[in-house]
Formats: sequence, C-alpha cells, structure tokens
Amino acid sequence: MMKKITFGLILVAVIVFTACTKKASPGKTVEKTTNYTTDIVPLLQAKCTPCHLPSKGGNKANFENYEGAKKYGTAMLERVMLNPGDRGFMPFKHAKLPEAEIAIIKKWIDQGLTEK
Repeated sequence: MMKKITFGLILVAVIVFTACTKKASPGKTVEKTTNYTTDIVPLLQAKCTPCHLPSKGGNKANFENYEGAKKYGTAMLERVMLNPGDRGFMPFKHAKLPEAEIAIIKKWIDQGLTEK
C-alpha cells in the first residue's frame, strides 16, 4: 500500500514539474481568418463599385453576394495582380490596389474562401 502511495505522489510531482517547466512559444499568435463578410465586402465596395455590384448599377461579374465572389475569387486575385496597361487589369481605369489589399484577397483564397 505504501509503495502505491509513494508511486502516486512521485507521478503527480513529475507531472506538475513537467507542466511547470514547459516554455510557452514566444511570439506565437493565432492568425485571424479572413472571410468574405468581414474582409472582402468592404474591399469590394470601396474598389469594385459600381462595375461588380449590381445594386450600384454594375453589370459585370457579380461580387455583391458570397457565391458570386467565391466563384470569381481566383480570377479576381489574378486580375488585381496584373499591372495597369496589362490586358485584364483590375480595377479598370483605376490605380493598382495596394499590396496590403491584394494580400487580403490572397489570404482569403488561401484560407478557403470562407463566407463568415
């Protein structure tokens, strides 16, 4: 009986010691998921209006709803990565999007084109 108690106490001490000595990963942060509703809609409203938003009078590929934007997500990224003057460059007749905005679209695609 005494051996079982001693063994149990030693086991608990080892577990506590191990748990207390593990170092946390410094600088490790949880990456925020990029999604259509929170991240892509504001970008589309600011940079793709009115052409891709039917409610604003647009008649091009519809990005106003999730399904439409998801369908064209990869093409959207390819076109905003082109340089002004290249065939297919977007946003048409406007300056190239800043790299930070292009990165948002890329991250959305890389993370699986999530809606919410």
